[in-house]
Amino acid sequence: MSEPACYLYGISRHVGAADLDGIRGLGGEPVRPVESDSGLVGIVNTVDLDDFGEEALERSLQDLTWLAETAQTHHAVLCDVAARAPVAPLRLATVCLGESSVRARLDRSAADLHSSLDLISGRAEWSVKVFAEPPAPVEDLAGAASSAAPAGSGREYLARRQAQVSSRHQAAERAATVANDVYAEVSRHSSDTRRLAPQDARLTGETVPMTLNAACLVGAEDTPAFCAAVESLRGRYEQSRIEYAGPWPAYSFVSVGEP
Repeated sequence: MSEPACYLYGISRHVGAADLDGIRGLGGEPVRPVESDSGLVGIVNTVDLDDFGEEALERSLQDLTWLAETAQTHHAVLCDVAARAPVAPLRLATVCLGESSVRARLDRSAADLHSSLDLISGRAEWSVKVFAEPPAPVEDLAGAASSAAPAGSGREYLARRQAQVSSRHQAAERAATVANDVYAEVSRHSSDTRRLAPQDARLTGETVPMTLNAACLVGAEDTPAFCAAVESLRGRYEQSRIEYAGPWPAYSFVSVGEP
């Protein structure tokens, strides 16, 4: 008889069944450890291939409701494990055909995985996002331009256009300066940082663009200073919006896609 399929959330070390007691994964299934000879532990729960086989996953990944619910459970399991031991997250919907397949995946990349776990041990990921200050109202620009040229003239139109272009240019320069300063400051309080691509306003629902999307790997002992630094930056740049969140598993600082 073939082994039951396993949904693989992440990879850890020194984690036993008692450490995972009470953690439930997809379908309410208990999460359990799969130990390998290399000292690595896969964090898994049993799944049905009727729902998590290749063809079924291709269909499910097009279902936004299923995707959101699965991602939420995936993240919750990783957060629960990370509160007990360092864990290297795997990408969503990583499925292995049994525990022997899990062990083989871990053993193939044991050295790199041990290095990743060494890097994130005692550290967590924080997100820092900066949104540009709101643009100047169009009527303010129009008023400034009209005062420099006779009403209704071509010069008035050109002056208005020049004021708009100049305002956008200056706003972009200010936004870039703020983003760079914020990134430099949070980097001083982080073990490592990643400057990720800003999220599209059409996805975030924001009315102003995101100018910084940073991931910061922060040690437990550095967390108070890190949070204080971000709060200080908020006071320094009141016209921009600075958001931060965490701690999370270190999604941005380990690469274990296909061990």
